[in-house]
Amino acid sequence: MGKLEKYNASLKQFLQYDRNELIAMNVFWLGFIAYIASSTILSTKEMPFMLFQPLQMLGLVAIFSSSTYLVKPYFESEYLKIFFFLFAFWALVILFRGFSFNKDVLKLILLNPWFGGMFYLVPLILLFRRSFLLYKKIFSVIIILSVIFLLYSLMFRGILTEVIPDDRNRSVVEYFTKSLGITALFMLFTHMYHSKTKNLIAFVTVLVVLVLGVIRARRGVLFMGVLGLLFAGFLYFISAKSKLVSGTLLVGLLLTAIIGGVYVFLNVELEALYYLQDRGVTDTRTGIEVYFYKDMQGLDWVIGRGMLGEYYCPTMESGNYRGTVETDYLNMILKGGIINLILLLVIIVPAIFLGLFNSKNYLTKAFALWILFWLINTHPSTVQVFTLNYILVWLGVGACYSSFVRNIPEEEMKSFFKPVD
Repeated sequence: MGKLEKYNASLKQFLQYDRNELIAMNVFWLGFIAYIASSTILSTKEMPFMLFQPLQMLGLVAIFSSSTYLVKPYFESEYLKIFFFLFAFWALVILFRGFSFNKDVLKLILLNPWFGGMFYLVPLILLFRRSFLLYKKIFSVIIILSVIFLLYSLMFRGILTEVIPDDRNRSVVEYFTKSLGITALFMLFTHMYHSKTKNLIAFVTVLVVLVLGVIRARRGVLFMGVLGLLFAGFLYFISAKSKLVSGTLLVGLLLTAIIGGVYVFLNVELEALYYLQDRGVTDTRTGIEVYFYKDMQGLDWVIGRGMLGEYYCPTMESGNYRGTVETDYLNMILKGGIINLILLLVIIVPAIFLGLFNSKNYLTKAFALWILFWLINTHPSTVQVFTLNYILVWLGVGACYSSFVRNIPEEEMKSFFKPVD
């Protein structure tokens, strides 16, 4: 079979799906939306757990049951196959090192998307069949989560914008933005495949994320939002037909944002800005990291302390031990050691280079930039969690390692999505 015949056969398989696969895909993503929307609303502590925890469990049932049909392992890269299974095996080791049948531990593992055990299973989405249906559905899920984020922000605006903040206010902003809103940036990364309406929803969502980041002085949220917009601007520039027009537009928007931001920051008297100015120069990480470095011993650095691993940190009001480090690459070492971090890097770093420099379409370039975006954010934020942000990383790994997906011409890829206003 010649190259053209082989490509056409692969393309036919990429575009086709049967009714059972469509149903399973819908069930999977509806289950995920139910799970993440429920866990996010529970972070407000305003809603009854007895109402939303069963919805979380129902979401998990949908996720696991549909996955049994959707998992169809196929690796175009032997390198990826080897290191993926090593990484997946090590993730299970980390998970089971903290596993028990204790009720509280089980609830933590299953119902806490940030600090539980579900995110250790996220890499398994790499085993889903790479298809147009998979990528098209992910865009629909992002829009649905963006709308939920905007609705939640309106419903709980009192908590989100309260003048005198406390830990709950700040945590709710973190959960809302990172669990629901931040993936709207990926819609802007792939703007060429969407209608103007969907791009507008994504842009408004990102603006609300930035506003909440300012109000609650969440530097990690602001960094993610601004960095994501810069990446989106880069993709907009390189994909535009007229580089002069797009470049002028981007520079104009950037200068306007900088001048406007500096003016507001220095002249407008808002309580939120005073709070951001104060937080902006306050180092809240170094002390915690020093305790982490002091408590970790030789073998801990190599294999970590398991899913429930902790370190001595007497700055905590509720006790002398912490189970997380906000600097996420250190958190990966705490749980699974340097082995965990190295196995992750040897998978995602080549994916970034393949997607950026060996691709004929902007879908894989966008996925590569998203992986890079996620990797950079392992320093200022907690991002290895059971959210769409992390799921997009592994969907991106699958796309970037696929020579077939990378080599689909851009015009052909656009014709698949057919954006209609």
